[in-house]
Amino acid sequence: ATLDNMLSLLCLALVAGTATANSLVAIDVGSEFMKIGIVKPGVPIDIVLNTETKRKTPMVVYIKGDERLFGDSALTRGMKSPKNAYAYLLDLVGKTVDNPVVLQYKERFPYHTIEADPVHGTVVFRHDENTFFSVEELLAMQLENAVAMATAHGESPVSKIILGVPLFFNQREREAMLNVAEIAGVQVMQLMNTNAAVALQYAVFRNPTMTEKPMIVLFANVGSQFTTATVVSYSLQKDKNSGDKVPTVQVMGAGYDRTLGGMEMDLRLRDHLAKQFKEKYPKLSDITKNQRAMQKLLKEAKKVKTVLSANSETRAQVETLHEDKDFRTAVTRQDLMTLFEDLYPRFAVPFETAINTAGISKMEIEQVVLFGGGTRVPKIQEEILKVTEQKELHKYVNTDEAAALGAAFMAASTSSGFRTKDIKLKDANTFPFNVAFNKLVLNDEGEVAESKRIDKELYYRNNALPQKKAMTYTKFTDNFHFNVSYGDLSFLSTEQLSEFGVLPLMTVNVKGVQDVFNAHHDKTSKGIKAHIMVDESGVLSVDSVEAIFETKVANKTESGIWDSVSNFFGGNNEDVDGKPGEEKKEGAVKEGEKTANKTEEKTTDNTTKPLNETKEAKKEVIPDKPVIVKEILKIESTVFGIPRLLDTSKGKEKLAALKKIDDDKRATEEARNKLESFVISMKDVMQQDVYKSASTPEEMEKIMKALHDETEWMEEESWGETYVVFNARLAAVEDQCETVRSRVKEMEGRSGSVADLKQAFNLTRQFLAKMANTSEELRYHTIVEIDNLENLMNTTQGKLERLINSTGRYGFQFPYAREVLIDLDSVNRKLNRLVRLEKRSYRAEL
Repeated sequence: ATLDNMLSLLCLALVAGTATANSLVAIDVGSEFMKIGIVKPGVPIDIVLNTETKRKTPMVVYIKGDERLFGDSALTRGMKSPKNAYAYLLDLVGKTVDNPVVLQYKERFPYHTIEADPVHGTVVFRHDENTFFSVEELLAMQLENAVAMATAHGESPVSKIILGVPLFFNQREREAMLNVAEIAGVQVMQLMNTNAAVALQYAVFRNPTMTEKPMIVLFANVGSQFTTATVVSYSLQKDKNSGDKVPTVQVMGAGYDRTLGGMEMDLRLRDHLAKQFKEKYPKLSDITKNQRAMQKLLKEAKKVKTVLSANSETRAQVETLHEDKDFRTAVTRQDLMTLFEDLYPRFAVPFETAINTAGISKMEIEQVVLFGGGTRVPKIQEEILKVTEQKELHKYVNTDEAAALGAAFMAASTSSGFRTKDIKLKDANTFPFNVAFNKLVLNDEGEVAESKRIDKELYYRNNALPQKKAMTYTKFTDNFHFNVSYGDLSFLSTEQLSEFGVLPLMTVNVKGVQDVFNAHHDKTSKGIKAHIMVDESGVLSVDSVEAIFETKVANKTESGIWDSVSNFFGGNNEDVDGKPGEEKKEGAVKEGEKTANKTEEKTTDNTTKPLNETKEAKKEVIPDKPVIVKEILKIESTVFGIPRLLDTSKGKEKLAALKKIDDDKRATEEARNKLESFVISMKDVMQQDVYKSASTPEEMEKIMKALHDETEWMEEESWGETYVVFNARLAAVEDQCETVRSRVKEMEGRSGSVADLKQAFNLTRQFLAKMANTSEELRYHTIVEIDNLENLMNTTQGKLERLINSTGRYGFQFPYAREVLIDLDSVNRKLNRLVRLEKRSYRAEL
């Protein structure tokens, strides 16, 4: 389907509610490009256009001196000064400087100086001797710019955003992206895996027919720096809350290779072109040391690769590439096959992983849908067909925009301000999570005999998101701790594990346990429950830890007594996980022999009593009822690896200072343009006859000198001045020209005003003539009223003639346009009053 058709479909799917007019925005943050989806009440989902009116924006920020550029402008300027252009930053977030991904970045872009953050060890760019930018700050600048573009495009403020991130982002990378948003000053609804966003977009735009039998679709994404494969099912599933069968998009399995993408191909082709240049000009200095030349070759390599996707051969050519030498060479598709020969077999791995994880056979796949720019390469398409054993590939979604549009629909569907198609998304976490603790084994006397190390899988791979689960500890009566870490990652390669970072996530210390148990010594302990959740963003956290006790309270037959007693103890028998949207006790991992679902203990007495038993006797056989009491315990967490940045104030201050510089520059440029435009315009109009006739020679000379002085000042002295100075000088020169400009305006208004007044005289004469031919008894006006009208007309007519005759040599000494308008209004009002009086009297007679 075309983009227009898809948008029309979505317009039907999306109906604005009655909430505020603020826009919701979805930003697909890619390695090379950023796409922005937007939705606002009454307007269908759309893609934001950047300042160059393009639908995707390069993920580049250029900083030099007080100049800061984004997108295509930054990309162009970066060709001349590569070290000032920061690009391909997404893969650096949430990593220490010794991570293999960071080391590879340093090798690919040697002109950047990367240092370790002194606190967290994460990536920091040394911009100059005194300036440093963290990778989060550089991404935050681009996010801030994206929101500004969305605000301008939607003509309304942006209230919240969804950020699209790769499915393989781990906890530290996801937390880093939340830091990026916080530094940029935007509120994040959630992080959304881009593969899930594409799967949702497919459901909305393609509108596949869903039944209880799942339709299996595999989505193939080859991006700039990574490749992913995702198996998704489309079916009708029963909603737990409503009981209705709802169209459901469920992620079943995924695989990835985060170093296999178009960027690796571009760099190899760039190096191939550099080799060709060396062979052609062997006596020149090494071109690979010339970063500007290598940037030019990289740009040409991307162009050549795109052309060879549809053609078997082309020519690469760059003017004045290195030491004033032009470069031209032929490149064939076979050359690419040779250069990328070792890469093609790697494409099979993510797809095999996704299919195996989903637990399906290749025969069950009904469609393979492509997205991502790399899927345009014919050889890559061949590899995907081979590994999936399909006959054809489908291009049902927009390769560039699918993720942004799907995430924008997600933003609308989760907001109260919109009504959307009822489509439910069940995403899945890519990596499993384990909880480890020391299990206490008690002897017959109830004393601790030994401690066993227990490692339980709490969230398995492909667990549905979001979800809350619980660990219940029944033996602890004093302070204890448990560890949260990634689970079995044996499905990852050695290279992927090296990129992953630290596997332990946190140690949680539970404190104050003994004090709580002492305070509730008269109650029965039901254990300590730790609630651990993975939210919509895929971020794991320990929500709370609580001690649970049970006590018995004598039952009463009087209505309301039981409720008041239960409330007094601060709890009821509803499980803490029983909130809407949260997982109940099914699936919770527990210590020892405790089952996932506790059953209330109920005491019954089946003794038969006489029918005439008294009310008092009945009270005696009704058992006591249990009351659950919950006490929140204090927890302290120690985070392993890179802790989330708690204080983003320094980053915010840095961005605010840069934004003020940008705003001041923009205001200064606008003020300069206004002054320059005014001076040029006035120089031109002062040569026109109407301006010459409206000024004396002395005034003309004075104005022209002022305009000439402003021109000289702008050309020679204005550089470095602020918008305040430009605005002040504009006001001064406008004031000098105002007298003549007002005269011209008055003169241009004369002819129309005089014509209108003369028309009023004609109408008045016609009316007076009519009254003169009407007998006095048939008139509806007094003689005095008619005489007053005639006198006013004669007086005004005489005044007009005197004004016209008194105009001086330059035609402006006696400006009378305003006086004429006043007189015209006076005549018209008096004439209209008499005419209306005549009409009212005529209608009354009828």
